[in-house]
Amino acid sequence: MPKIKTKASKEAMRWHDDAPTGDIAKEPTFQGNDFDVRMQEEPDGMAAARKVVDVLKEKGVCLVQANAPQELVVSAYEEAEELYGDGKFRTPLTVYDDHSRLQVQCWSQALQDEERVYWVGQSEGASSSHITNSLRALAKNIADFGGGLAQLLEEEMGMKFDRFGNCMLSCYTGNRKYATHMDNCHGDDDDEGAFPDNGMRLTLVYFVNLYWDPNNTDNGGGLDVFLSDPKEAPESAAAAKGCKRLRIAPHADTLAVFLSERMAHQVIATSGDEKWFAMTVWCLNGPAMMQMSKRLHGMRTAGRRKDDDSDSDGVD
Repeated sequence: MPKIKTKASKEAMRWHDDAPTGDIAKEPTFQGNDFDVRMQEEPDGMAAARKVVDVLKEKGVCLVQANAPQELVVSAYEEAEELYGDGKFRTPLTVYDDHSRLQVQCWSQALQDEERVYWVGQSEGASSSHITNSLRALAKNIADFGGGLAQLLEEEMGMKFDRFGNCMLSCYTGNRKYATHMDNCHGDDDDEGAFPDNGMRLTLVYFVNLYWDPNNTDNGGGLDVFLSDPKEAPESAAAAKGCKRLRIAPHADTLAVFLSERMAHQVIATSGDEKWFAMTVWCLNGPAMMQMSKRLHGMRTAGRRKDDDSDSDGVD
């Protein structure tokens, strides 16, 4: 089986929202999302993993009903509500020096819509009264699900990952529109000036919202995934946005799995005070992340040399 091409979009970071948006190919019904795989109907875990990978090969995105225990999802939603209400959501990334500034640029592709998040599993300190046992349990389950796909994804698609990012809990609310993007929109590996590969290979987004209403056409907070060819990244932002879309409702126990380097997507616009919570885990390629650090160091050094040369040119 040929590997997926490693070169991502020729436009790298230049993604614009002024291109026309394609029609919706599939959307939720009154019964909820139209799942590709329902885990409650899959007694064989390996067979289920193969179904998921087959869908990813065909479409680049697979919609899974995860079959998490209802009491766990309810508890996780309550924990998310409490964290948000108590102001525990924070800016996702912090800039404290030149190197971290470049790292933020690499991760900002995936995090550009995230004004405030909560990183599940990171300590709130010994004095914290917040209990996140259910969120932590779901975060582990999401990572385990991604890990269960690793061998098949490598064999069938040449995709390799060996670690997982911290689980990000997001809240989408208010009168907001969200940007179209890919989580890992890097340039050609052979181009020294190209934006680095941030290591993201597979994105898993899980929703814990209990009260999605199919009768309300203004429901937001879910995902539109643009159904471009999953074998390679789209040639441009306009090409991605011109493709038909898979619309995903943010309903509880919905797990969206898609290729981080291939599939453009956007959060569905929100309105009003209703809150929609999503948990995101990224499957990461360690060697690519190490190479990213080297590339970032090189970019920082080159930038400093350029500044020094400019200063020297101005001296009489």
